Amino acid sequence: MIYPAFIKPGALVGLVAPSGKIAPRFVEQAEKYLEGIGMRHLRGKHVAGAWHQFGGTDQQRANDLNSMLLNPEVDVIWCMRGGYGAVRILKMVNFDWLLETPKWLVGFSDITVFHALLQKKIGLASMHGPMPKNLDDGIAADTGMDHLWHFLQGAWPVYPLKPHPLNRMGQATGRLCGGNLTILTLLKGSELDFDPKGKILFIEEVGEHLYHLDRMMYGLKVAGKLEGLAGLVVGQMTDMQDNKTPFGATEYQIIGHAVEEYDYPVLFGFEAGHGKCNWPLLMGHKVKLEVMKDRVALAYVKK
Repeated sequence: MIYPAFIKPGALVGLVAPSGKIAPRFVEQAEKYLEGIGMRHLRGKHVAGAWHQFGGTDQQRANDLNSMLLNPEVDVIWCMRGGYGAVRILKMVNFDWLLETPKWLVGFSDITVFHALLQKKIGLASMHGPMPKNLDDGIAADTGMDHLWHFLQGAWPVYPLKPHPLNRMGQATGRLCGGNLTILTLLKGSELDFDPKGKILFIEEVGEHLYHLDRMMYGLKVAGKLEGLAGLVVGQMTDMQDNKTPFGATEYQIIGHAVEEYDYPVLFGFEAGHGKCNWPLLMGHKVKLEVMKDRVALAYVKK
């Protein structure tokens, strides 16, 4: 894997909205936050733009992202929010520039599209973590926001994990991949699809019906994506919905049933995703997963 250099105070952070549109106040909040932690910021030309539900036309959003990729002074590209739209501009963005000047790309949810591309086509590590829209979720120290920026400056996190009754015991080491489950399903069979062999897969989801969650898990299963994993980390399943006729299982029970025939460790309840707290994850990096009866750990294997 290629790794961008950890940043220092004064680093330049480019703000872009490659997916859904976002209110200008979030851009201002992001700039104020960055100034408060000693970072500089640069707005994409269309970062507060709007075209229907998107943060500008496809070309405008792609142009903003290209400008940040091409700017040698930008150290971090911070996506404002998820939503939908990143997949529409993939062919319009030249990520190959990152081979010459590696830099951090930060975001989650719909930004899973970019994480997948960086791992599969560029071989570049990236950061799954909070975005400016999360600044409304509470105190930065409680949301994972401060931890994200400490991580980007080289402070490897120690996650405060607790045992979960559905956990499956075991130990495993592998490269971390994954992200939003809907996006992983979207990319299935494409050149951006993940190779499960030896990977630690992370998944999270928001606002889906339980039967759809079950369908996505079995979609991965029939495609061979749950077989050959080294381990599974299940993040937040936020605001899930049931039908009038109950599905008959909880979110975590659905996932546990889909992988019950495999023998790798499974960690439930990792605080990353669409909940209030969103711990940053270094995608593409090798991690060690330990799931014991009375202790759980997800630790990075230092480079």
